[in-house]
Amino acid sequence: MPRSCPQSADKLAERLNIDVGKQKTRLDELEPLTKGGSLEQGRDIYFGNKASCSACHAINNKGGGVGPDLGKIGAIRSGRDLLESIVFPSASFARGFEPYVVETKAGKTHTGILARESTDAIYLLTTERVEIRIGRDEMETFLPGRVSIMPQGLETGLTPRELQDLLAYLQSLR
Repeated sequence: MPRSCPQSADKLAERLNIDVGKQKTRLDELEPLTKGGSLEQGRDIYFGNKASCSACHAINNKGGGVGPDLGKIGAIRSGRDLLESIVFPSASFARGFEPYVVETKAGKTHTGILARESTDAIYLLTTERVEIRIGRDEMETFLPGRVSIMPQGLETGLTPRELQDLLAYLQSLR
């Protein structure tokens, strides 16, 4: 192994740790928003056009099916966990909603949630909420992805009060 490999690995690990540190700092800054807030306003934000949560996530089967149903999310996730899921959606994935990346033999790359599969094809649900079919004979690679199809930075389109209200609503779901 070349001498530069361990040095390069150390530099990469250091950069990754900085990112984790920055994420923790950002969550620490926003954590006060996990307390208080208006459930009614949070419900309006969830189902409204500003955050568009319900386009992908359902609550008790009302809303989209791209992401997990959040009908009982307040019972299984802390306020900080919910905050992290909104601010850093790629930090963890709910089982069954992991992203996949498919590269075709023609050189096209597709990313999405595995919606279903058959013996001759897989079907990915994309960020545009479109299901695409990719024949198994067309695939060059089919690998787990590391980036959520939920866009990062959704909280930047909300005021701190709106984020607080949204978190209050999500925490109330039991």
